This record gives sequence, C-alpha cells and structure tokens, in this order.
Amino acid sequence: MASINKVILLGSVGTVEVKEKVVQISLATSSGYKKKDSDEWVNKTEWHRLIFAIPTLLDKAKNIKKGDSIYVEGSINTNSWTSKEGEKKEIKEIAVVTFMTMAKAKTPEREYNQPKTTITEQVIKNNVNEDDDLPFN
Repeated sequence: MASINKVILLGSVGTVEVKEKVVQISLATSSGYKKKDSDEWVNKTEWHRLIFAIPTLLDKAKNIKKGDSIYVEGSINTNSWTSKEGEKKEIKEIAVVTFMTMAKAKTPEREYNQPKTTITEQVIKNNVNEDDDLPFN
C-alpha cells in the first residue's frame, strides 16, 4: 500500500539557528475559534521545528529572519534520544524540501511591503510555469 508523508505550513518565523550544514527554524502557525457560550475569541498557536538540510536550500534559508512569513513543504521526521538523566525523549521535525518567503518582517533595516495579492495567489503564481499551455486564462 502506498503512503504519503507531506506537510504544508504557512506561518511566522520565531527563532533561526544557522549551523554549518543545517538551518533550524521555529515556525508558529495560528488558528482561532469563538467560545460556544460567550463572545470570547480564543487563539491557538502551534510551534513547529523546521530543518533545512538540502544544500540548495541552505543559502536561501540563511536569509530568513524572525518575523518573516514563510510557506514550507516537507515531511515529518521523528528524532529520539536518551537524556543525561536516562529519560527517553522524542521530537517531531519538519524536513523542508521547498519553501518561499511570503512577507518580510517589519524591521528598521527592512522596508515592509504588503503583498498586493493574496498568499494563495502568490503560491499559485510561483508554481505555474509561464511556458505551460493552459486551456483557459
């Protein structure tokens, strides 16, 4: 039986750790909901550990900064180890195979430009080959 291990995330960058052969980034994704019996809105943030290890991605990944909005595709990997205290530990990581920066963080060094198209339109535009013969416009 075939199987698929694919993750697609769009979120905000937290920490960026650049090493010699790997870039490790924490990515926050958020969702929210309104409580059933009140008007209170609850936000839920999930943190994901991204691992950039493909040589062709490393140079681009080194330019990612805290606060950037990025789109990533990859697969889930589980790493386990035993701590110094003898406790078995485990962590889920996303091995990134492709990514694109959607918006840069607002900082004094960077001028922030709000995209004129939606994120979905940007993803589609960046994944369409200009030379493709499309049966529609």
